Amino acid sequence: MSATSVIDDAETSVAKAHARDGDKYAVYDTTLADLYLMKAREEQGHAHYTDAEELAEESHRHGEEAVRKAALAKAAEVSVPTAVIRQTPPPAAPVVTPVTPPAEAPRAAEPPKTAPAEPAKKPEDGPK
Repeated sequence: MSATSVIDDAETSVAKAHARDGDKYAVYDTTLADLYLMKAREEQGHAHYTDAEELAEESHRHGEEAVRKAALAKAAEVSVPTAVIRQTPPPAAPVVTPVTPPAEAPRAAEPPKTAPAEPAKKPEDGPK
């Protein structure tokens, strides 16, 4: 059997797994089937046909297992519980009222400053 035909089989089983809600009821096997198929294609592209064939067989096996698990879960009408993450809102910020400084008492008016008066000249200080 060639790597191409095994990859084709793996593609078919992966498509069936997705069509039968394997993403919901058989997450682990569906994801592995996808990853093994991707790696098988990569190895085939590098001409590593034996490795590609082995990886495609693993993909096919996990794809079929996902189909089986999804069918069982649907028949039992059991869904995989989902996690619900609830975040608590941050605490409300405290209300801060601006503080205004108290009004200052009016200051008493200071008398205007004047320049000191020059001493009057005495007549005797004049020219002699």
